[in-house]
Amino acid sequence: MVWRAAAAGSDRLNFVPTHHWLSVGDIGSNRISGFCYMQHTSDGSPNRCSPWTDDVISEFKHAMTLCFTEALRQGLTLYVRPHLDDGTANGAWRNGLLLRPQEKHSGYSYYDIMLAPLADAVRDALAAAAEEGKLRTLPGHQRPVVYFATQGEMSACIMRYASDWAKLVQPLKTRITTQHADVKIGVGLNFNRLDDTTSVSKTYESSRLSWMMWLMDAEGQGGGDVPPVDAAGLVELFNNQLDFVGISAYAPFTGPDMELNEFENSAFMFAEEMQNYGVNVQSLISSGKVELQYSEFGLGGGGSYGGGQVARNPGDVALRPFFGIYGVYAPDKDPWAIASNKAYRREFFSKALAWLAEPNNKSYKISSVFIWSMASWDVLGIYPESTSASGSFRDDKIADGIKKYNLAVLRAQGSGSRSGDNISGSQPAAGR
Repeated sequence: MVWRAAAAGSDRLNFVPTHHWLSVGDIGSNRISGFCYMQHTSDGSPNRCSPWTDDVISEFKHAMTLCFTEALRQGLTLYVRPHLDDGTANGAWRNGLLLRPQEKHSGYSYYDIMLAPLADAVRDALAAAAEEGKLRTLPGHQRPVVYFATQGEMSACIMRYASDWAKLVQPLKTRITTQHADVKIGVGLNFNRLDDTTSVSKTYESSRLSWMMWLMDAEGQGGGDVPPVDAAGLVELFNNQLDFVGISAYAPFTGPDMELNEFENSAFMFAEEMQNYGVNVQSLISSGKVELQYSEFGLGGGGSYGGGQVARNPGDVALRPFFGIYGVYAPDKDPWAIASNKAYRREFFSKALAWLAEPNNKSYKISSVFIWSMASWDVLGIYPESTSASGSFRDDKIADGIKKYNLAVLRAQGSGSRSGDNISGSQPAAGR
């Protein structure tokens, strides 16, 4: 996957290491009873989510070191955005989890099984790449840099336990060390529903009405017995601790003939919600204190939450960009086999590149954009299951346009040739 990403023309790569949580009590609880790691089976039986051990943590760290080192060898800057998925296979959404990073569950904390091994892997990869002379510096930076988010699309835990997460910033920087690169620490949030503690218990309906009610918070964001928002801790975290925030940029679009300014929908919605809690995103970005990234971006073409129903028209594709199709590519589950959907996806990415190319058309400066390269979002064909003997979710025309755009940006910024997919600087590029 690193090699395929490195062929897309960028100078950076966003890794999303994913482990799993087990909930307390009933399905849909936002409380955690433990963590597990998914073991994929080759005999057709269901995958198994197995408990963590010290040996498994060591194996995870070693495997990620190999991946990170190879990315650095390819000239890519590391971005890391960990996820937790539902370990019960019920498809609950991580955004409402009430996770405290150093709280132990069945002997291990999120820090133990995720952040510590990833930080060690980044440290060791940087050392190996430095020894080989493979570290590169991004335009606008004085030395190599890595971007390390503490989590991704897990908003409620940041809103409720901001002070807990703030305490990790300096220890993580120290653990990775700045010997070979500057270390930027950030958080990963959704574009909206930042304080939604009910989302783990819902599988959102496919109708346009139900989705718009959810989008507008017409249902409320209750969640039973949950702690209050840590408003003071949130302001401290954003104003004085974080270097960047990456959002899942899946706000709705209008569809065919869309306007370029719609690509800022996610930034506007995110900033408006944060303002309600005393965080001025616009000011932080304009001052250069915090970078805003689109950590996930693209169109999934799904027609339902469960990932098995194809969107039958571009309007539905645009309304819910985060609905997609999961599993190994199959022609009968390809939303882009529908001519109008395919045409809209091409229009979408063509206009996204045009939007990124113009440095003076944005209210919010977006420092990097990463395409979600998995399942039916995978326009670049990065993920193994995105391509099979019967076809692929990859679109060669779009992939070629992204590569040409990224390489042109890199030439303009004076960093030579590179590979990947992202955006950056005053004239961004397109991402993975």
